[in-house]
Amino acid sequence: MDIRVTNAIGILLLLTAMSAAADPPKRNSGAPKTQPGVAPPGSLSPAPLKLHVGDVRQYMLPSEFAAAVNGPDAERDTVVVEGSRQQLLPMKSLQPVAPGIVAPFWAVAHPTQAWRIFLPDPKAAPLGPPDVVPKAEQRLGP
Repeated sequence: MDIRVTNAIGILLLLTAMSAAADPPKRNSGAPKTQPGVAPPGSLSPAPLKLHVGDVRQYMLPSEFAAAVNGPDAERDTVVVEGSRQQLLPMKSLQPVAPGIVAPFWAVAHPTQAWRIFLPDPKAAPLGPPDVVPKAEQRLGP
């Protein structure tokens, strides 16, 4: 095939693809089409949302309402927030470090935590013999 014929076929295919991808022409029909749930322009707007709570006494017991109204001023402005956090995975900094002569090999196996071999381990047992003598207790009375 001649190169001109190949180019002409390519351009023809490109033009047909472009025309097929173009939006179809808009047609005016007698009645305007609306999507479900959307009010057409010019119609009455929907009623505004009612976001007020209403009478609080309907939601509270009379004793709770009296306690809230007659409570001290400090309790009216005080907000107490309690939270807790659960560790999903154990932290690498809390895992024990190999002590002694094994420490350099542990550092090679854990290069990002290698700095920990130079610091004392906070979770390690205290050095020396265990304290077997109980500490004296001070009591008032017998």
